[in-house]
Amino acid sequence: MPAFARFARLVHERYTLLAKHELFVTHADNNLVWDVYLQSFPAGTNEIYRERTEHDCSCCKQFIRNIGNVVAIIDGQPQSVWAVEGAEYPYDVVAQAMDFHVLSAPITNLYRSKERQYGQEYNFELMADCSIKQWRHFHGRVQDKHFSLSPAAAIGEYAGSAQVFRRGLEELNPTVFVTILDLIHGNALYRGEEHKASLLAFQALQNSYLALTTAAAKNTFVWANATKPATRLRNTAIGTLVQDLSDGVDLERAVASFEAKVAPTNYKRTSALITPAMVKQAMTTINEMGLESALERRFATIHDISVNNVLWVDGSVQGQMKGGIENLLMDATAPVVSSSKQVPEEITIDDFMAHVVPKAKTMSVFVAGNMQSNFMSLTAPVHAEVQPLFKWDNNFGWSYNGNITDSIKEKVKRAGGNTNAKLRVSLSWFNPDDLDIHCYAPEGHIAFNSKYGVLDVDMNAWGPKSATDPVENLSWVNPRDGKYRVAVHQYTCRTKDRPGFVIEVENNGQVLQFNYQNAVSNTVEAIAFTVKGGVITDLSVCPGLTGGGISQRVWGIDTERFVKVNTLMFSPNHWDDQRIGNKHWFFILDGCLQNGTTRGIYNEFLKSELNVHRKVFEVLGNKTQCPPTDEQLSGLGFSSTKGDSLLVQVTNDTTRKTYNITF
Repeated sequence: MPAFARFARLVHERYTLLAKHELFVTHADNNLVWDVYLQSFPAGTNEIYRERTEHDCSCCKQFIRNIGNVVAIIDGQPQSVWAVEGAEYPYDVVAQAMDFHVLSAPITNLYRSKERQYGQEYNFELMADCSIKQWRHFHGRVQDKHFSLSPAAAIGEYAGSAQVFRRGLEELNPTVFVTILDLIHGNALYRGEEHKASLLAFQALQNSYLALTTAAAKNTFVWANATKPATRLRNTAIGTLVQDLSDGVDLERAVASFEAKVAPTNYKRTSALITPAMVKQAMTTINEMGLESALERRFATIHDISVNNVLWVDGSVQGQMKGGIENLLMDATAPVVSSSKQVPEEITIDDFMAHVVPKAKTMSVFVAGNMQSNFMSLTAPVHAEVQPLFKWDNNFGWSYNGNITDSIKEKVKRAGGNTNAKLRVSLSWFNPDDLDIHCYAPEGHIAFNSKYGVLDVDMNAWGPKSATDPVENLSWVNPRDGKYRVAVHQYTCRTKDRPGFVIEVENNGQVLQFNYQNAVSNTVEAIAFTVKGGVITDLSVCPGLTGGGISQRVWGIDTERFVKVNTLMFSPNHWDDQRIGNKHWFFILDGCLQNGTTRGIYNEFLKSELNVHRKVFEVLGNKTQCPPTDEQLSGLGFSSTKGDSLLVQVTNDTTRKTYNITF
């Protein structure tokens, strides 16, 4: 058998082997590949035969131009039809040159053809002497899986899949897959198990892709795997979650968007959106800073407090404090004479501290019914010697009723709401739910979709949905006369933790608060009132809410009466001449006992180094609450930012006098 016939047979056998796999084409030009074939013959091996060179054959040309740049991907490597073994000279040289040329170009597309055959094995020519000459050629039959009546459509569809796959491999952050799989493992993602297999499959593909070191290898990988089910992950519902997180969208916001696409309208997610990886990272930081023991919290007691960190202490409890015995002075009791002045003296808190407190023997405060949110407790670490957890140099913290740390008015101000209006109605709650305030007012139904220039703060809705101390605010610079009705609607429930809300009403400097402590499942009617001449009249409170001027028992204290003060102190962030954050004044009341748990850790207390783990600490604060105890420092707290007032009765050696303190 002539040498070319053996070469053509080897190429045919090679093509037949490759055709068992999916076939692709490289970027090698169809015309150029034919030119390379002819030019690769060594000198003297492709002489002129009649008018053209010996190997310039139209039948072979058809094969080479249509199949010559075809490759199959085997074991991750592209292989051409020219990688034959055993070809004789000069065809071994030609085969090597052709293989190099085809493989030096990247794969650009799928191979499909509407022809069934290219080239032919042989044909015959009648020669001038009447003899018959047989010519051998390159040839190959197109397999059924590579045949298409519409090659362009099939090629385009595959190319689209490859493009989506490539973008996913390049754009999706590998760490995001770990986060989502952690959520699924913790049952914190709606029907997450259904998406686990596709996530794991894509993750494995991406890990293999990123391990490749050359652009050519990565390109080959894309074309080899473009039809696998996982490759279109980017265009699926779970893919949108991966994409959002890869783009830097907040975890809670991204998950909420995903669940809005796939979850039924009545779905309520109960699991916290933190992952084992997030917990592990946070614990690494905690351990490195030696803070693990500082996380265990309890109610503070009088025995924890140094006399150096209080502004005033009643003589009956001073001896129980650190350093209290040696500083205790038991003065003889002198007759106390009530002041003939019946009207309380107006005084600022600074003047009260400077001129009244130093001479005070006893102190009582009037606990009004609208002070429910002012009830507070001081908290402390369980272990005495721990590393500082907070921004200040001690490990004491505080928690207001409802597990909040600052005034509603200050929250509204931080959120950009108007706190200087003649009439303000603010809604405050304590979890990531989307509560909406509604007000039926003379101008109409005021809500998130009809703000009337009154609703100026709307949180956990259109913007970030991760706030755990959100507020909404209604403000009227010049309120119209007429009837007003306020309700609270649950638009989206995201957690069962820390339910309820507080409605705060401020009118002409007077502030009232109304508490609702149950979970909001639909709409809760809150308060109703009439405005006349810019002043609230006829205010009524709906069932389920407490507060305002209503007498009730809170934390063992009967409101609407004077209660003995045991200790007066700053909030711990202002002890020992520190000035960190808002100042609070705490009036620790005799017999005031919170009968439930309270948070000992708030994100706003934490050292800046821990801010990166705020989501974990939000959950940790819920899970490490201080257990109830009969020995605690609880009472009333007033922020420097709120503008409250308080009636205080003070006795000294000879007189009893009432002051109206403004903060």
